[in-house]
Amino acid sequence: MERKSQYKHRAKNVAKIRQRHKEEELAIRKDRKEKLLSSKRFRFIDGEELSDEISHDEVLSAARSLQKPGPHRQENLRTLRQAFSQGTAYIDTFFKVDNALNLLVGIYTGNDSAQQLEAAWCITNISAGTTDHSLAICKQVAPYLVTYLSSGIPQLQDQSAWTLGNLAGDSAECRQLLQAQGIIPPLMQLLQSPNKSVVQSAAFALSNLAKESTDICSEMIKASVIQHLLPHLSFSTENVSVLAEVSWVLTYLATSGLFLEELSTQGVITKIVSLLVSLSDIQPHEPQIVTPLLRCLGNICSGPDKYTLEAKQNAELLPSLCKFLSSDLRHARKETLWVLSNMTGDIDVCKEVTFGPILSHVLEQVPAAFDIKSEALYLLCNLACHGEDICTHLVESKMLQVVVPVLKTHDVEVLNLALALCEMAIRMTPNGKNIFEKECEGMAKLEALEYHSNEAIRTAANHILDMYYGDKEEEVKMT
Repeated sequence: MERKSQYKHRAKNVAKIRQRHKEEELAIRKDRKEKLLSSKRFRFIDGEELSDEISHDEVLSAARSLQKPGPHRQENLRTLRQAFSQGTAYIDTFFKVDNALNLLVGIYTGNDSAQQLEAAWCITNISAGTTDHSLAICKQVAPYLVTYLSSGIPQLQDQSAWTLGNLAGDSAECRQLLQAQGIIPPLMQLLQSPNKSVVQSAAFALSNLAKESTDICSEMIKASVIQHLLPHLSFSTENVSVLAEVSWVLTYLATSGLFLEELSTQGVITKIVSLLVSLSDIQPHEPQIVTPLLRCLGNICSGPDKYTLEAKQNAELLPSLCKFLSSDLRHARKETLWVLSNMTGDIDVCKEVTFGPILSHVLEQVPAAFDIKSEALYLLCNLACHGEDICTHLVESKMLQVVVPVLKTHDVEVLNLALALCEMAIRMTPNGKNIFEKECEGMAKLEALEYHSNEAIRTAANHILDMYYGDKEEEVKMT
């Protein structure tokens, strides 16, 4: 289920643009995967001094030399591991060598612990390559990777979990293959490891497994994943990476809406809200943690209102969300707007947002970049459609003064939202019509949209002109 299909939105015209939101969310997810997870897809040794860029000839030579036992094998593995981290072209070169992957797997499953770890590192970096690379690793190495999760050797567990996370993040086919290999139970056990790096890699693998797969999420829930995750839902400077990965697991568990009751009864909602309240006071806001926690809360609040009310039991939640709206972190502002859109499905929360200090911070987001502007308009639509009193207060708070300039945008989605807001303000408030025309010069902007290339925009603009300003047009024609 995509984010926009979870929007608890009641405004007119929104249903017509949800499909576009779904398509855009796919692109956003892919972009998030590249930007936020790319640092984990290839693995490096902290502080390791890298040599000059390795040539393809060196990769060929190192791959061919794997069949020769001896002290040079470990150096060849190190060369390959570093080369693979420099780009997928080097992985392609490696696969051109006959039997190269089989030789690498043989070393990985062998008895030389030092070479085994280097081979594991090579496999991790191959798994970070293209889908073809990942599938090759998944089909040939996955059983060993899953087995080594229970090896009792932290370095090998860490490396194997990281590789499995890369594979799980690649495709549905890989996820299905891994699920069939029985990956879930040993990953659950690793969440109890005293080694933080092992816990982080296990959570990384679980988050990618849970992504877009309700079947795998269901298996995780039955295996008591929430109980295993809860001990890691605490913030400290030493726990940032683990908390970030655990938060993404919970985010994906909440996405479908099927497991909200389990998240509620086991205290996840209360814990997430408490964390967000604490994190709102820590400057600068920590993007690794704040982003998934806000996304998770938004997923939860897109369900029945009782979960919003549970979150709202913490009186500091809305003040904390207000702080995130003032954050220098754009992801925090965007996710906060989405959380509020879903929370304001409840009329009491809607009134608190409309008549409280948070509204001015929402209005400040309308002139922002496209994605934040869009989220702010969604929220304002959700507020406005709750009725005349709320819509009137929005107009009195100068909502039209920030929304009408948006009618000059070229983006159809944003135009739809802005037109919906303007129509509600004109229809439901005593001064909306006059403010739109006289103070905001809205007529000129509507007339510019009368012949817009998009039919929905033309229809909406002409509807406002004909329905609310038709008499004025007739007067102009008569003169």
